[in-house]
Amino acid sequence: MSTPAVTTPTATSATAPTATALGNLRKTQKTRVSRRAGARRRPLASLGIAVVSAIIVAVYVIPLSLVVLTSLKNETESKVMNFALPEVWRFDNYIQVLQTQGVGRGMINGLIMTVGVTSITVVVCALAAFVIARSPRRFTVGAYQYLLAGMIAPFSFIPAIKVLQLLGLYGTYTGLILVNVGIQIPFITLLYVGFIQRLPREIDEAAIIDGASPLRLFFQVILPLLKPTTMTCVVLLATYAWNEFQNVLFLMPDQKKWTMPMTVFNFQGMHSYNYALVSANLVISVIPILIVYLLAQKHIVGGMVAGAVKS
Repeated sequence: MSTPAVTTPTATSATAPTATALGNLRKTQKTRVSRRAGARRRPLASLGIAVVSAIIVAVYVIPLSLVVLTSLKNETESKVMNFALPEVWRFDNYIQVLQTQGVGRGMINGLIMTVGVTSITVVVCALAAFVIARSPRRFTVGAYQYLLAGMIAPFSFIPAIKVLQLLGLYGTYTGLILVNVGIQIPFITLLYVGFIQRLPREIDEAAIIDGASPLRLFFQVILPLLKPTTMTCVVLLATYAWNEFQNVLFLMPDQKKWTMPMTVFNFQGMHSYNYALVSANLVISVIPILIVYLLAQKHIVGGMVAGAVKS
């Protein structure tokens, strides 16, 4: 009579579930530890961001607040240059500044320079960037490298004055605008090329199939897509052209054609001890470009967000 075979569990079958359970337990513990470490890092990161933001705000807000507050004081109070509130708020300082000879004309000259430099630079650089980005030939690559070299090469006033004199443009709005445009072309072209290279070529092909000419393709199809970059360039160019001082000083001998920074320079010489009027003139010179930045801010932020996400 045969006895039934008795099977005993092997060590492998008994320990396999235990090893799996231990592995899962270790993974769970590691996950919990990493979450706790991440939770500890978040307050530190938030604190660091808050500190850096506070420093940046203080660097810009404190001097501007001091200038605005000083512009509303009388001559005696303005000599101290502190954050004490004035006894009488002198808003008439701004009226006196605007009535000063040359200030109103300086704002008009600054507007002419800003509109001229901004519009010409945007159109020229956008067209050049479109050709460079869509035609990677030897000539366009060489031209692009030549433009980038302009970002490094220093600007020399003596050759610029000689060239403007030969062309009959020295001391004119046109000559000064063209000089400022030439200075800004390398950097603005670089911005446009980087953005256009991310645009799919299928857009160009579809427009060409529909019968669009190269100029129509650019102005009706490509240029509207460049709105985020264009708004960024407009703010940068307007800020540069409005606040430009050095080129006006050397290339514009006629004081009637001086822009706002030069009027601030002259105004400080006329009222060297009345810091209230000097501060009021500074505030007036800042307001136009501040309005431009506030109007274009949402377009700049929208363009940065759109450029960060790959479609």
